[in-house]
Amino acid sequence: MAKRYPLSITTILIFLTFFLTMLAPGAYSQQATTGAEWKLRKQAADNVIRVVAEDVNSTSFRAASEIASLLAREDGLRLMTISGRGGAENISDLLFLRDIDLAIVSLDTLEKIKAENTFPKLERRVAYVTKLFNEEVHLLAPEKATKIQDLAGRRIGVGPKEGSGDYSARTIFGAANVQYKPVYDDYALALLKLQKGELDAVISVSGKPVRMYENLPKTGLRLLPVPLDPANMPDYIPASISADDYPRLIPAGETISTVSVQNVLLAFNWKQDTKRYRKVSSFINQFFPKAAALKKRPNHPKWQEFNMSARLDNWIRVKAATDAAAQPAVASNLGSCSAADLRAAFTQYLAEANISVAGEISKTDAEQIFKGFKDWVNTSTANQ
Repeated sequence: MAKRYPLSITTILIFLTFFLTMLAPGAYSQQATTGAEWKLRKQAADNVIRVVAEDVNSTSFRAASEIASLLAREDGLRLMTISGRGGAENISDLLFLRDIDLAIVSLDTLEKIKAENTFPKLERRVAYVTKLFNEEVHLLAPEKATKIQDLAGRRIGVGPKEGSGDYSARTIFGAANVQYKPVYDDYALALLKLQKGELDAVISVSGKPVRMYENLPKTGLRLLPVPLDPANMPDYIPASISADDYPRLIPAGETISTVSVQNVLLAFNWKQDTKRYRKVSSFINQFFPKAAALKKRPNHPKWQEFNMSARLDNWIRVKAATDAAAQPAVASNLGSCSAADLRAAFTQYLAEANISVAGEISKTDAEQIFKGFKDWVNTSTANQ
């Protein structure tokens, strides 16, 4: 007779657990749906494209969120907006983080990082999808300060280190030959410190109007004018901020002169036969045909400046964007254009020619601008 070995308590518990699991409701269905769930998981991953913007208070984050809402109206690609720190870190995220497909970066930051060789051969490693719009420099300080020179030696909140505010502060204060003490706080904290007197100013780059400035209480703060030095600030253009933008910061009827810089949507420069390129291309082909809808309320007013045909010198453009971008709908005979087409073409001309028009202009200036516009139209249509 064979010898029997008693089962240990542990062995008995293992067998009981196994049989109870197999008898539990849904045990077989869970195993049966594993393949289906895996398919859904893969499909969800393939349909998501991620864009890193600046912090949640920035206009770039809001703009990315509005693109996401636009694409969400129909089944298709889903845009996921990620709050980044801006500047060099957004580019770093695009280059090195596995799941980042797009990044929003200001042109001056992009050019400065290229010049400093922070990321070698950057001009070959990234490609732009489109220029989004221009973003204004906001220099906020107590009312006792009237010009940038009053901030010499002062504590300036510049946002995250190597962010867009930090890069712009270096350029603008450097051009004005003003030394300052940078403080690297996020903007919500920087504004709080400014109101408490723990900072002497805050500088940021974001398309007007910016919610965090709109919501400031009347606490004795003002926006300072920002001078333009074309020789030392080649990536900036003249701009203005009015009382209509920030009635709590600017007296009615007044306008503050400042500068602005282009905001760019970037992608990694993938080869065209790769899966990641096809995903970016799919985003472009879904976004560009619908982009005109972003100019309607309640979207941000900055979308009025958006022109997907605008070009950036010395930077590669994603081929899918070049193919999808609409050409100006104008003919050599300007009289044949619709008002909407003419306005869109004129907006593009002003952007490409770096012309900023604020307030009234003389008849001579108007004639000169219009002559330049006609020459630009004739050149554009000849090349189509």
